[in-house]
Amino acid sequence: MNRIELESALGEAGKELMHCKRGCEGVWSSVEDGVPSRHTIVSGLGDKVSCVIVSLAPPRTATRDQKLLAATRGYRELLEHCRSKVESSAFYSKLDAFRKNLGLKGAAVWTTLCKCERIKGQGLPSETMQACVGSHLARELELVDKSVPIIAVGNRVFNTVRHNFPDRFVLNVPSPDGSRGDFQKTMNNEKLLDLAKTHTAANKRGALCLCPSCARKHLAGP
Repeated sequence: MNRIELESALGEAGKELMHCKRGCEGVWSSVEDGVPSRHTIVSGLGDKVSCVIVSLAPPRTATRDQKLLAATRGYRELLEHCRSKVESSAFYSKLDAFRKNLGLKGAAVWTTLCKCERIKGQGLPSETMQACVGSHLARELELVDKSVPIIAVGNRVFNTVRHNFPDRFVLNVPSPDGSRGDFQKTMNNEKLLDLAKTHTAANKRGALCLCPSCARKHLAGP
């Protein structure tokens, strides 16, 4: 499947996502209120997809954007808004630099485990994550060749993705938003980057975790 076909297929899934009425615990979305479910984007140059990047959930919609989005009911307009917000964020630029450091250049699919915003002050139940994986993420990943590695951002995403998709290679990386600077420590460590590069280039199923505790074990090894 080339990039044009992939984006078209993701678009069909996105149009259905706009009208999801599951009402899952811990999250919410409302096109009418200017808080839409987030859409998956393909970013970067080239026709070939080099990786899929999965984070936990979209950030909360800024109040200034809600009025604009409430008046924007078309899928294409919502998709482009999502794209502009993602590509202008520090979260995106840091992860984009990370995947390119691994030699994963070209296009990348950017998506989330949960498509709706988290409700402030509430936890994110496993049942909610699993429902969204089964309804949306699984459909998205079916469109991407199984040899394409998945970069999971954070432990919850990593554990959920590798459990649900054991036939894929999944790499866990700390979130750039983390308060302890673990993402930057990973970026600055050549041994960890080389290890991740070797695994992602192997095109084999399995998993590699670069969370702080696992990273220390990798660095202590031979």
